[in-house]
Amino acid sequence: MPEPVAVDVTIIVKALNEERHIAACLASAKAALQGLNGEILLADSVSADRTVEIARQMNVRIVQFKSVADRNCGATLQLGYQFAQGSYIYVLDGDMTLEPDFIIRALAYLKEHPNVAGVGGKLIDTQFNTLADRFRAARYAALRSAQEVDVLGGGGLYRRAAIEEVGYLAHRGLPAFEELELGVRLRSKGYRLVRLPDAAISHTGHNETSYQMLMRLWRNGRIRASGSFLRSALGRPWMGRALRHCWFVFAAPLLYLVCALLAAAGVAAGMSLLSSSLLSMLMVWLPVLLALLWKKRSLSEAGLSLLTWHMYAVGAIPGLLRAVRDPGQAIPARIIAD
Repeated sequence: MPEPVAVDVTIIVKALNEERHIAACLASAKAALQGLNGEILLADSVSADRTVEIARQMNVRIVQFKSVADRNCGATLQLGYQFAQGSYIYVLDGDMTLEPDFIIRALAYLKEHPNVAGVGGKLIDTQFNTLADRFRAARYAALRSAQEVDVLGGGGLYRRAAIEEVGYLAHRGLPAFEELELGVRLRSKGYRLVRLPDAAISHTGHNETSYQMLMRLWRNGRIRASGSFLRSALGRPWMGRALRHCWFVFAAPLLYLVCALLAAAGVAAGMSLLSSSLLSMLMVWLPVLLALLWKKRSLSEAGLSLLTWHMYAVGAIPGLLRAVRDPGQAIPARIIAD
């Protein structure tokens, strides 16, 4: 690694096969650092397209995994942190662009509030295809003032001193939930996270339906990461926060437990096991479906919620059973451009 230099802000850009977006992303990062002593660090997950080639032409630092086996979202962010030199760290995905003045506003807020570890802003989606897109847009549209949060989903500017106090930036064993895991660790140390009512980034995202998104998250292991996240929190001071944020993992199992108890009561009252089981399923799941229909005003979206609960419940099992990699272990890397 090179000798460290005094840098105020490091923008870590996570990328995997982002040749369509990386030039705009890096250009926006350069614009956001105008007038600041900063650096841009591309953490590349061994892209197979022209991502690295394009980044080389834009004169930014580039680091990359030595092994494709290390590739995942948490590890990519931690890889960048291993080489970052800034006193403040901004987290940015390769399919995002930064608003030019947000980092300056976030820096000012952090310097005025020493107990705040991280500051985020509004994420502006450029397309609205999924229920998650619409929900996120509605949440940000309602944001009118600085709001304390548990997680800065979509990236943000973090105080390096706070990160060092909690050990690492991102858990290298988590293919998802890495920002939530960072948030609960910081909050457990008494730090605050704040979202400002200012536009911070624009996000391109995937052109897909809600069901296609769910299937993609299943295939790439992000759903299974919920179990890994919960296992990593076992016995930690942030276990309670982790459980509250992952309530959807337990929704379906708890409802089936209620069904089993009702069915057992029916059998004890003289009903056949089949009749008691069917009646208990109807008594439990029909009110849940009706409540979701009332809330979402859409049968397809209500069905998506039920499917999501089941997929997270099943997907979390291997993550809960498998040992989580040591987050403090250094990630083997190569320097592509420095």
